[in-house]
Order: sequence, then C-alpha cells, then structure tokens
Amino acid sequence: MILRRITEHVKAQNWTAVALDFVIVVVGVFIGIQVANWNAARADRDLADRYVAQLADDIGSDIADMENGIKTSEWRYAALSTLLDKADLPQPDSVVNPEREIMLPAMVFKNDHPSALINAAYYTRFLDSDRPAYSSLVSSGDANLLANMASFHCIQSYYAAHDETRKLEDRVLLFRTDLVRAQHDAGVSIAGDLTEVEIIDKIKTNEPLAAAMASYRVFSYLHIDALQSLHNRAQGLLAALETGGSDCGYNEAASL
Repeated sequence: MILRRITEHVKAQNWTAVALDFVIVVVGVFIGIQVANWNAARADRDLADRYVAQLADDIGSDIADMENGIKTSEWRYAALSTLLDKADLPQPDSVVNPEREIMLPAMVFKNDHPSALINAAYYTRFLDSDRPAYSSLVSSGDANLLANMASFHCIQSYYAAHDETRKLEDRVLLFRTDLVRAQHDAGVSIAGDLTEVEIIDKIKTNEPLAAAMASYRVFSYLHIDALQSLHNRAQGLLAALETGGSDCGYNEAASL
C-alpha cells in the first residue's frame, strides 16, 4: 500500500507527500529493527538468567560433594595417622610445596582397632566431574552472554581450580593403589584375620608398607586442604551469582 501511495504521489509530483511517505517507511523500518533488537536482547537476558540459575544449582551440588569429600578424607587421614602412631613411626607435621608450607595436624580415629583403621584408610570420595551448565555454556558458544557479568571471572577461576583439584585426586588415587599393593604384598587385607599385634608389627617392620601409608597420609591431607580451598571458592561464587556481585569471596592472590 505504501509503494502504491508513493507511486501516485510521484505521478502527481506531490513531493511533500513523497517525502512524508519516505519518512514513514524509514521510521517504520527503524522501529521494526529496534523491536527485533529489543526482543533479541530480552531473549539473551532470559537465557543468561537461566544459565546463572543452572550454574548456582551446579555449584550447590559441588559444595555438598566437597563437604562429603572433606569428611571422608579426614577419616582417611586420621586412620592412617593413628596406624602409623601405633607402629611408633615418626610422622611429619608439615609439608612444603613451591607456594607455601602446609601444616599436618594431629588427628585420631575414634575406633582405634587396626582392622577398623585399615578399612577407614580406604575411604575415598572424589569430586564429580560433571558440570552441565558450564559445559553447555562453553560448548554452545553462549559464554559471551555472561562475559559482562561482574562475577564472570569468578566462574572461570572456580572451574580452573576445580580442574586442578581433580588432577590432585588422580594422584591421590595412585597413592591409594600403591598402598593396596603394599598391604597385599605384606599380607595385610581389609578382609584378613590378623590380630592387632600382627597388623601393627607388619606396619612397623615392612618399610614399603610404612612408606606407602606415610605418603598416602600426606596426600590425604593435601586432598583435604585442596577441597577446603575449593569449597571457599564455591561458596564465594555462589554468593556472587545470587547477588550479582563481583566479590568472589576469597583472596585470588593468596589462593594461588
């Protein structure tokens, strides 16, 4: 209809009407483009909000997993410490890595019978590597939707730290495997019927077994330390996601 009107006005050489029709067309196109842009921006905001909600759910699940992992690793560390103490074997009270010195506290397992301690030394609970919201965000190319969020750097930092903790857990698993091998070579099994005196004597006199226990003890506490650090990151990130803030809740420099 507009095109017909413009044609009629041109034939009639009504240039004012032609100009007015042209303005109407331009304004109409502009408004149409703006409405489309507004709808697209609103759709992007809605999608970003859904991602934030899903990320918050994932982080909440991660926090529960970390708390279970910390508790399990504390049992393991306490059991190994108690076994080595019963065997009168010296235990370091700290370990130094390139960044800092980590103190190894004294912990005692409540049930101090060696059979119970041997079983507790195998308790493991590792992080779930599933991260549906973040994986979807990255693989779909939608990360740019959150790039302007104040807490976006917290999200990236958290998952980088999560990956590093998973690498540490792979090493913890290797030390657990070494301990299983050393115990079997020494004739000690979680299903065995050795007496308390026999178990402690084997730990005291079998150097490979004692060394495997001592190494696994240290890495069990490193696991606790890493999980506690990641737990702090997760709590800070969750708070930032819920409030829209930029404070990750921890000192980035101190946590490296």
